[in-house]
Amino acid sequence: MFVWSGNNKTMAKLTSSTTHGVLLLHLCLLLLHIFSPALSLETTKLRGSCLASERDALLSFKEGINYPAGRLLSSWEGQDCCRWRGVMCSNRTGHVVKLDLRVYPEEFQWTSMSSDISPSILALERLNYLDLSFNDFGGQQIPKFMGSFKNLKYLNLSNANFGAWLPHLSSLKHLDMSYVNLSAAVDWVQALSMLPASLRVLHLSNCNLNATLSALPVYSSNLTSLVTLDLANNDFHGPIPDGLLGNMTSLEELWLGSNDLVGMIPETMKNLHKVKVLDLSQNQISGDIAKLMERLPHKIQSLSLWANNLNGSLPNWIENMTSLSTLDLGYNSLIGPIPSGMGKLTNLSYLDLRSNHLVGKILEDQFTSLTRLEMLDLSNNSLTMEVHPNWIPPFRLKVVYLSYCKLGPHFPAWIQSQTNITILSMSSARITDKLPNWFWNVISQIRYLDLSLNEISGVLPMTLEFLSTAESIILHSNQLKGRLPKLPMGLLYLDLSRNYISGPLPLNLGTVELSYLLLSNNLINGTIPSSLCNQLQSLEILDLSNNHLSGQLPQCWTSGNSFRAKSDRRDVGCYLVIAHFYNNSLSGKFPLFFRGCQQLSFLALSYNNFFGNLPAWIGTRLPNLVFLLLKYNMFFGYIPIKLSKLDHLQVLDLAHNNLSGTIDPSLVNFKAMTLTSLYTSDLHTYAAGIVENIDGYSDPFSLFVITKGQILEYQSDKIFFILSLDLSGNSLTGEIPEQIGALTGLKNLNLSANRLTGNIPETINGLLSLESLDLSNNELFGEIPPTLSVLTFLSHLNLSYNNLSGRIPSEGQLETFLDPTIYIGNSNLCGPPTSKNCSGDQTTMSDLPEHEDGYDMSSFYLSMGLGFAMGFWMVFGTLSFKRTWRITYFLFVDDICDRIYVFMVLKWARLNARIKKK
Repeated sequence: MFVWSGNNKTMAKLTSSTTHGVLLLHLCLLLLHIFSPALSLETTKLRGSCLASERDALLSFKEGINYPAGRLLSSWEGQDCCRWRGVMCSNRTGHVVKLDLRVYPEEFQWTSMSSDISPSILALERLNYLDLSFNDFGGQQIPKFMGSFKNLKYLNLSNANFGAWLPHLSSLKHLDMSYVNLSAAVDWVQALSMLPASLRVLHLSNCNLNATLSALPVYSSNLTSLVTLDLANNDFHGPIPDGLLGNMTSLEELWLGSNDLVGMIPETMKNLHKVKVLDLSQNQISGDIAKLMERLPHKIQSLSLWANNLNGSLPNWIENMTSLSTLDLGYNSLIGPIPSGMGKLTNLSYLDLRSNHLVGKILEDQFTSLTRLEMLDLSNNSLTMEVHPNWIPPFRLKVVYLSYCKLGPHFPAWIQSQTNITILSMSSARITDKLPNWFWNVISQIRYLDLSLNEISGVLPMTLEFLSTAESIILHSNQLKGRLPKLPMGLLYLDLSRNYISGPLPLNLGTVELSYLLLSNNLINGTIPSSLCNQLQSLEILDLSNNHLSGQLPQCWTSGNSFRAKSDRRDVGCYLVIAHFYNNSLSGKFPLFFRGCQQLSFLALSYNNFFGNLPAWIGTRLPNLVFLLLKYNMFFGYIPIKLSKLDHLQVLDLAHNNLSGTIDPSLVNFKAMTLTSLYTSDLHTYAAGIVENIDGYSDPFSLFVITKGQILEYQSDKIFFILSLDLSGNSLTGEIPEQIGALTGLKNLNLSANRLTGNIPETINGLLSLESLDLSNNELFGEIPPTLSVLTFLSHLNLSYNNLSGRIPSEGQLETFLDPTIYIGNSNLCGPPTSKNCSGDQTTMSDLPEHEDGYDMSSFYLSMGLGFAMGFWMVFGTLSFKRTWRITYFLFVDDICDRIYVFMVLKWARLNARIKKK
């Protein structure tokens, strides 16, 4: 109950006021009821569909754009353009204010533009945001009408394949022109100088500006509001000018990486008090690291100086740079230990000191306050980690690179606390311990694992397949045993080479995306399962060499270029680049499934039991072969003539098979072997790319070639330089083709242990790059061609056990071959270095060389020497009376005497050599 205690006057006043209020309320409700349909209609107009004129402008713009898949603009239908993808309208006015047509990487190859931009979009007069990045406008000029967008505040044309021209937009605050070729502009310097003072973010990376920084208009511009300046990867060269940044006191981010800047940073850099991010990576900045850090703003948060020429030691006062969260000094020449002050950087989350010359110990105290550290890279230094076995770090790392740091001999126990690790690299860390059982549980989130080049023992767990995030597992050169378990489904790269893995391969590898499978130098036996056929759709490098595998390779078959196993009806492709089966006990005919591997560049089946004819399709279906290695098998029949179509072939090794027939002249027509320098050929880029793939092995890749009378091993960085043709140890007959001389780039030719007949062709002098020639154990006859003497690179020669006859040439390069075993087994050869004299070789005094006047030259030189000696002692007698004369004279004469003595000895040696040759 409400009780009123006031007077009547007040009560009457309140009653009157309440009555008027009720009437006013009823009036407002009536008006709202009358006008609400109109208000609702207007609201719908503003928030529903865009303005008709702007919708038509967008449709006109769409008609001029070519989208191969039509995915991005497929939603541009209907009346409500504000609901179209990439279009945003103002809720207040209905005008289009934002147009975001950026193509994201996963869509790039399907939705890129390739046409002109229609000027119809000028109807979008309230547009303030335009993003056309990662499209393809075919290198056309940026339309100049784009400068008419007076309200535009954000413009992103990066990675859109535009030509030069920089639009002048007075209201612009954010401009991204990365990957626009501004160097083609008439005057890009002037264009940059016209940028509005309102600009806060400027991205001009990869614009091919190629100038000194002092040429930039920002040197004297009014861009005082600029917060971010990105000039990375522009071929800027020379020093950084003292006044480069002028009055840019608002600058917070400066990106100058990937240029060619030199020298020390200027002292004025310290005046940029607001700079938080500084990137000078991949330049030639030089000088002492401590001096450089003194010139930095104290509040800097991110400092990237990797891949420069910095030297000296890190200062201990680095602890004063308390704002540092990212410090990247990798790939420099820093020396000394890691300072203890580093451990006091409480905000540090990213530390990269890789590939320097740091030395000393890593102790627990250096990590005491690094509670936020997530990325640590100390690899490729001479550091030793000494921590207590029970140490629990204060941080939780996600990325760890400690390769070539000494962490052993025990496996680092502190890793057990790092359950967030996604990347772990501890190769060559001198660990000689067993892999702990807890390890595989700790790395449950691993993406990249590298423990190679240690002596880690143990077995791979059968639960390996449950590492669902794993992409690369590199464990080569250890002492791991046991069978290969089923692999994680998403694994791309597996390297278990040089271990003791045994047993057969799993029937199902588990992974469906594997690109690299490297299992060489293990104890794996059994057959290769047919499931390998399913991997051909992703495998690029397969290395099963030096194992105990037997049986045939899987019979993958189909028509055309798609292959499948007999047990699998699903068609797959073959993307193999390298297939290495060297030194097993594999058998069967030449594997048919290689017929569909048109990308194959390296094929090694050597030291197995393959048999049958070499198929002619090798020369047509494997057009990219660079290395074909089939030695020590049981192939028979003729060498297919179509092998000569392999234009890229650098190494053909068919040694020690049962091949017969003649060497067809077309077989010495390999294009790559005719080039004296691969660097000047079109093949260089291709072959270098293959070697780069081989270098992709984390396990050093090698190739064995019989050359220079021995088996030589060439590592992956050297095999590019091999050009070899080895047909030795077969039953080849007929003559050596005269066309052999066309292989001017060939370095190793081995035709030994065949049944070749005829003469050594005179054209052999065309092998200008030849270093090793072995024609031994054949039935060659006739004289050794003197043209061999012009092969100046020849360092190994073997012509033994043939039917050669006549005098052994001794001019030029042949003069250096003094080993008589080179010619042994040729009973009709004579002359040095053999002991058999040729007919008419009896030397008389009349055969000695004479002076043109008939005097014996040796007597002349002997008389000259005696006369000089007599004259010398006569002079000595006259100088014996004055000491200073004697000293001066004898110093002079000693020098002359030494010179003449050397001259006489050399002449006499050459004279005797000529006499013996006669």
